[in-house]
Amino acid sequence: MSTITKVIFVSFAAAALIGCGRGARDAECFDVAVVMDAGGLGDKGKNDMVWRGCQRFAEESGVAARVGSYEPVTEAEGRAYLREASDGGADVIIVAAPIWEDYVHGLAREYPRIVYVVVDGERGASNVKSLSFPAADAGYLMGVAAAAAVPAGNYAFLGGRKDASTEKLAGGYRKGIMSENPSSAVAVVYAGDDFAAPVARGRVRALAGELFDDGAAVIFAAAGVANADVAAVAKERDKLLIGYESNQNYLEPGYVITSLNIRWDNVVFEELRKTASGDFKGGEREISIASEHISYPIDDNNRSLIPAEAVRKIEAARQRLAAGTVE
Repeated sequence: MSTITKVIFVSFAAAALIGCGRGARDAECFDVAVVMDAGGLGDKGKNDMVWRGCQRFAEESGVAARVGSYEPVTEAEGRAYLREASDGGADVIIVAAPIWEDYVHGLAREYPRIVYVVVDGERGASNVKSLSFPAADAGYLMGVAAAAAVPAGNYAFLGGRKDASTEKLAGGYRKGIMSENPSSAVAVVYAGDDFAAPVARGRVRALAGELFDDGAAVIFAAAGVANADVAAVAKERDKLLIGYESNQNYLEPGYVITSLNIRWDNVVFEELRKTASGDFKGGEREISIASEHISYPIDDNNRSLIPAEAVRKIEAARQRLAAGTVE
């Protein structure tokens, strides 16, 4: 690896793997390819956070790096891009959607030299790192936040894609609400279970309207790029939202209680830095609920919605979760 002199960032929908010279693979260059989840760059959530971590690595690591993204619009297209990036000889392939996890493990056996990093994954291997967070615990915190901010009423969870992570998140959210308001109702709805579910913005918007009209005072939205639409509906209905995966408090100031901010950018940066320095270890890495990588931002956009007593309850819940005393 040589000292970095210039970094090229390329975002592309298909075509060749990006590179320092954007041509054939250069042995002196550390190649990082990112296969995005549905919604691609600009989703205001996980994709943007992962990309930010890759950018930070290229700018701060001292390694000559090529970083670029594939933005599939179908699940099959994502598999094709994973194959293309592997055939192209990337050093690391960041996989932003766990929907391809089984396929990635097959590729990992074919390409043992390549490191695969699956964001929000469940299982690792010798050259596969699965990055995850305690979704049930994090959902529990957001349930406590919702119930502390709106002490009486009903609540809802609106997921984009139904998968293992969002189901745990919804279950934890319900449990957190019930710990504060045992008599409340919590509706759980998903836009679908296919790859494109998070970009079904019209459907997500309609579901949000139905949930609010049916009596939900707060929706915890984990709907990818469509979270912006849920926020717009919350403002229209004069209701409240909890954002997901990045600080989304700004989407509709005064209508977003807080956001479950998963700092995938920092976690991806750390994994890339370790890999480039020869310190990669395959397997699973779960972010601790006590970690600074999991937070609920309070800023000028939401300060009036989350009073000191609500913060006290959330922090007390976090301590119980970290100690393993929440049943």
